[in-house]
Parts: sequence; structure tokens; C-alpha cells
Amino acid sequence: MLLLCSGCATLLTRQSDYLRMDQQAALEGFQKIYFSAPPFVLTAYQRIKAKSDLMVVYIEGDGFAWVSRTEPSLDPTPKHPLAFQLACQDPSPNVIYLARPGQFEAGGTPSINQSYWTQKRFSPEVIQATSLALDTLKRTLGSAKISLVGYSGGAVVAVLVAAQRDDVIALRTVAGNLDPDLFTSLHHVSPLTGSLDPLAVASSIRSMAQLHFVGERDTTVPKAIATAFLDQEGDVRHASLIVVSGASHLERWVERWRELLKKPLVNNAQ
Repeated sequence: MLLLCSGCATLLTRQSDYLRMDQQAALEGFQKIYFSAPPFVLTAYQRIKAKSDLMVVYIEGDGFAWVSRTEPSLDPTPKHPLAFQLACQDPSPNVIYLARPGQFEAGGTPSINQSYWTQKRFSPEVIQATSLALDTLKRTLGSAKISLVGYSGGAVVAVLVAAQRDDVIALRTVAGNLDPDLFTSLHHVSPLTGSLDPLAVASSIRSMAQLHFVGERDTTVPKAIATAFLDQEGDVRHASLIVVSGASHLERWVERWRELLKKPLVNNAQ
């Protein structure tokens, strides 16, 4: 009976989160869409104002991946989808918010193994599925170029996807966990297994225009993690690291995002 009640409470909470997201998206002019990207069905929201050669894609963070340090959640849908809130502030003609596997899951689709938001969150399957979604968007919108924005774990996905494509012209990360091994070491948790390492592809994107934003008060993903990634890139003439004063891992990003989007994609690292 306790397990049944717990399951019902989880389902009601999830439905409430989904409904709240749909309502906010509608108010902001976003349309909900789904992508078949085996083995996943990925959920996205798009706001298309005008035909444009460029589409800006925001990739969500890890969301509610863990209930505790040892117990994965049944649904990784974020309680506060920060990447979506950033997307709402972006004035670009074509803006797309892309959720991660299992987040805002489409009804009636096969369940996703929890490993895809825990140990395998950056697995080849996840990166390939994300890239397939981008291919579909390009065909649908008629856009030739992509600008990626990744928040937290979504920054890792953005880096790994960008390294495999030749149509990504800009990369922005926000509180990006760009060195998962260093992250797990700092927080004394087990290293990921079955996931790709963004440091392994760092040098391959060093000619891409990049901005990496870190929060001054972010104790979850501190500046040292972004610094380690840039060190691995080597030649950082096209990359910048900007410390955002007063920002933590979750706070002080949304209200400043329009201002931060105006920062030039050149090397003026701080």
C-alpha cells in the first residue's frame, strides 16, 4: 500500500510538472513537439518567428536525475527547467528547447532505462539521438546553421554533439559540467560508466566560437571545471570564460541572460 501511494504521488507530481511546463510554453509562444530518435522519443518546444538560416537550440541539464546520492529518480524531468527559462529570454527568430531522455516523456512511449539519466547520461546513444533531432529540425525549418546552448549536464551533450557535426557555428555553456571526472572527484561520487568524456573531444572544437559562463557562487560546478576543459582544448583563441557575479548553479541566470547573450564570441577570458 505504501509503495502504491508513493507511485501515485510520483505520477501526480509528474503530471503537474508537465502541465505547468505546457502552460508556460504556450504563454511564451512555444509549441511542443516530439522527435523519434531511437531508442528514445525526445521532447522539445520550439518558437519559430521567422524563416532564418540559424536555429538556436537549448539543451536541458540533468534534471531530477537522483532522489538521493544512491537512489535514481523514476522521472528525470527538472522541477525548474532552467534551460527552457533561458530559451524564453532569447530574441532569436528560431529558438528550440530540447529536453534530455526521459524528461517530459511523451505518453504511450516505451519506458527509458534509468541508466540514461544516471551512468549513461552522455552515452553514444544519447548523443546520436540528440544529433538526429537536430537533423530533423534542420530539414523542417530550412536552417543550415546551429547555435548550441547547454546548461549543466546539457553542456556536455552540446560539446559532444558539436564535435560530431560541421554545422554548429557557436557554442555557449552555462554552469557546464565540462569535466565529469573532476566533478565526481570534487563531490566524492562514483565516476560515470558508459558515458563519453567531453575532454576527449575538446581539442576538436577549439576553432569553434565558444562562450563558457560560470557562476561566481556555483559550488555544484565551480570555475575549475570549465578551466580544466579550456586547458584541454589548448588553443583557446576562439573561446572565452566569463564568471557571472552573484550567480549560483540555479540562480541569477534568467534575469541576466539577455545581457549575457550580447557578450561577443571572442577570446577575452577572465
